[in-house]
Amino acid sequence: MNNQNKPEIITINDQNFGSHVEHWSLLTDDPTTEVPKWLGLALNDPIMPMGLCKQESDMDTSSWLIQGPSSASIQLAQVIAVENGKPKAVKTAFPTFESPYVIHASINRIITCQSNTQAVLCLQLSPNSTVYAFDNLYSVNHDQYQKDQTYKVQFNAWAYELEKVSDHEQIIVDDPASIKHHRALNDILFENNGITPPNLQELIDAWEPKSEDDKAPVTVDFSKMVAYLYGETIGQEDEAWFQGKIVGKTQIQFMQQDYTLYDVTLILEENQPATLIRIASKDTAYKNFEIGQYIRGNIWIQANIFSNAD
Repeated sequence: MNNQNKPEIITINDQNFGSHVEHWSLLTDDPTTEVPKWLGLALNDPIMPMGLCKQESDMDTSSWLIQGPSSASIQLAQVIAVENGKPKAVKTAFPTFESPYVIHASINRIITCQSNTQAVLCLQLSPNSTVYAFDNLYSVNHDQYQKDQTYKVQFNAWAYELEKVSDHEQIIVDDPASIKHHRALNDILFENNGITPPNLQELIDAWEPKSEDDKAPVTVDFSKMVAYLYGETIGQEDEAWFQGKIVGKTQIQFMQQDYTLYDVTLILEENQPATLIRIASKDTAYKNFEIGQYIRGNIWIQANIFSNAD
């Protein structure tokens, strides 16, 4: 397929994506021994997702995407090189699982590698919100992506580290310029019924304190903050920091091990539905967080795209 309307594509060295070994280490303490066994089990009970492809002729004939075991709560994905219709070697392999949370997003940029086996997508959720995610279905979807198309995107993530946010966690801002910016922004938004005016910066620059209270240090409470920061290294933007509220909690099992699933707010914009993500962890140190608490930590974000939003 000759797709003339692709999103922007950046190609980097394969090693810039980092190694999936650290991802497998989230599932087992012995990935060198366990993962090959698991991949064999997956091949014994496989599924071959087609993603956005409508028929087999739309798919890239140079590779197969195989996931399995088909009935398992966690899927083991393998991208296999194919020559003359026969499998030759595993190009890459990674774990994934399904999330019930689907958002609409367009693809601003695709960061892929020279072997074209994996990619990180820059996904535009709204004019003010961008999320980077590892593309679980890139090997079948890469020829289908259109730069002006809105897709249904399913987000999930694996937790490297999690911690509970302390109640009433605060910082005191005493820098005069920061105090002015904070007070001015609050006043301007109040005067404009919460709507950001087009000349916001001009209004902030022109704002002057009306009393000594307007010059006093500002206490900022971070304990109820929702925040998301993507990774700074190109090709590893899917390795993110977040803070959000737990809105759901469930348990699953995989290979006789218990996993805790947390449904967490990843992005919260005014007058917009919350963007939710399902985060998985096998670590027993992270199994006792409760619904309603705020947690933060480092996660590996993944995305599945099966259909257009239209």
